[in-house]
Amino acid sequence: AHRPLHVSIVGGEPLVRYRELGEILPRLAKMGVYTQVVTSAVRPVPSEWIGIPRLKIVVSIDGLQPEHDERRKPATYDRVLKHIKGHQVTVHCTVTRQQARRDGYLEEFVRYWSENPDTGQIWISLYTPQVGEQSDERLAPADRERVVAALMHLRKGFPKLTLPAGL
Repeated sequence: AHRPLHVSIVGGEPLVRYRELGEILPRLAKMGVYTQVVTSAVRPVPSEWIGIPRLKIVVSIDGLQPEHDERRKPATYDRVLKHIKGHQVTVHCTVTRQQARRDGYLEEFVRYWSENPDTGQIWISLYTPQVGEQSDERLAPADRERVVAALMHLRKGFPKLTLPAGL
């Protein structure tokens, strides 16, 4: 009765339930539903999913390899690269203060993933804390301005970086 336009499958690690998703995703596609699976790619993305209409695989990457591998073990860069082979994934990174304050960090990240043939798009978010949170990852207003300026510049040279002009 209330057919959705879009379904996002997130939380935990959806690929743990790859068998069930292998049944659900084609059904959602047949219904005309746009579906997004957000994963760390700790497990292989099934090759049977290639070509499912309106399906987007989004892989959460926490920065460049050293930071990502430390934070996401066992979903290390090496494993992610192996597990996305043959797909066109969207790489998503949430920028933290540590990344924002290192000159050239964002360009290095965007360049690395832009050069990967299995990357279709790159999405960037800015770390947004809970109300009242005071952590080392929290971006100061000046950090946010610097990140947005850098991304607006990078979008011109890296077409996989999906960033609206109105940002």
